[in-house]
Amino acid sequence: MTTPSLSADTPRGRMYRLEPDGPLMYPSITTVAGARAKDFLQGWYATMASKRALDMYAWLDRNPQRASAEISRVTRDRWGTQKRIAAAAPEYTRTAADFGTLVHTACEDWGTSGTRPDSAHIEGLIDAMRTAQGSFADEKDPHALIARAEVRLDGYGRFLEDYQPEFLAIEQTVVNHTVGYAGTTDAIVKIGNTVLSADIKTSKKVRGDYALQGVAVCRAELLLDDDGTTREMPELTGAFVIHLPEAGGYQAVPLKTGDAEFEVFRSLRAAWSFEPDECALPPASGPKDLLLSLLRSKGGIDSLG
Repeated sequence: MTTPSLSADTPRGRMYRLEPDGPLMYPSITTVAGARAKDFLQGWYATMASKRALDMYAWLDRNPQRASAEISRVTRDRWGTQKRIAAAAPEYTRTAADFGTLVHTACEDWGTSGTRPDSAHIEGLIDAMRTAQGSFADEKDPHALIARAEVRLDGYGRFLEDYQPEFLAIEQTVVNHTVGYAGTTDAIVKIGNTVLSADIKTSKKVRGDYALQGVAVCRAELLLDDDGTTREMPELTGAFVIHLPEAGGYQAVPLKTGDAEFEVFRSLRAAWSFEPDECALPPASGPKDLLLSLLRSKGGIDSLG
């Protein structure tokens, strides 16, 4: 998936501008949806870190002649070793994201040209991503990487054959001024007489929280083009995921995009705007100042009823 030209990464996540070279105005749909608490990831991060530590120990066991030097190095650079172990989960996530971007881009090129990208085209995409972003720098077998991408394209081809979608837009940015967000959907397609938002996913499974992204696209107010012009938003019946799993094949997975899902997204958008540092006021100089500060923070004495 190519990076939308109106978006940029910031310390608070990806944000969108409404015109070229304009100020960044709205958080992206994925940034807002990502604000939902994911406590389950804490255990996964710990598991990935412990796995890397065990892999390092296993390496020492396989290479006893180098164990002394390696233990000495770790002792001298404990902080560096700790950082390497802690980086296991983020590195895995980035590798998976890079592969997803590769498949997205290949599918986007397929939808634009009408022709399936061949292995040479995929290799060119890999080289471009490596040069621009440092992606796949540690990939030891580029042919295996291409083969993995080909499996996903096989599944995508089967989807195209089975569903015969008409592509109305590819990599289309949408915006909602009322709530204050923007984002990009992989495609707006027409299947039969129904217009839908479609997103391609290469994750291990289709997560329910993808519905937050889907409903945000469905409730967008305008289409936003790269030059900053806006167009009427088509009425979308819903959103679905084209899931391309590692084992091959595909699944077309519909998402719930009703009022309940949009209310959750709106709440997350409000939470994204929340500035917790502004909630701790300056220390009070005494009881009277304490009371006055509390009254001002609540909008005045009338707010106490």
